[in-house]
Amino acid sequence: MGCSRQEPTYDRATATSMSGDEEQGVAALDLGRDLMMAGSRLRDAVGRRAQREFGITALQSDMLLLLAGRGSMISTELAAACGVNASTVTHAVDAGIERGLMHRVRNEADRRLVDIGLTVAGKRMAERVRALVADLARTALEGVGTPDLAVLAESLAQVTRNLEKD
Repeated sequence: MGCSRQEPTYDRATATSMSGDEEQGVAALDLGRDLMMAGSRLRDAVGRRAQREFGITALQSDMLLLLAGRGSMISTELAAACGVNASTVTHAVDAGIERGLMHRVRNEADRRLVDIGLTVAGKRMAERVRALVADLARTALEGVGTPDLAVLAESLAQVTRNLEKD
């Protein structure tokens, strides 16, 4: 069972007794929680549909999209990008290889490393996953106006850049 959304702790009546820094901190906390919940819900929805429609996990969906965008990656890069440990990636890649979606090849620059890449079937599946994500994003963004979408996109890109500094 997922977490339910808590009521925001920020309201105008409380805000009048807060300093500017306190008010901004509470608003940032609420926004941070909302960002986490939205991301989690979208990822869960992608995972459910990808499993139902394509027989792949949310992690495999993430990996397909990453590999489609970057060409190939070593397992430690893929694990870091997906936010999981290397053994989890190894199992997901093994399953992807069994399905004919991924392959391993010796890294040209450093023969000690093994790159993970997509097969032709994997590239086709990545396109299907991309379409699924776009469809779910359209549903998630219903009711958000076009000018707001541009601001949201720019803001989320900046949030991502800020978090990548860590």
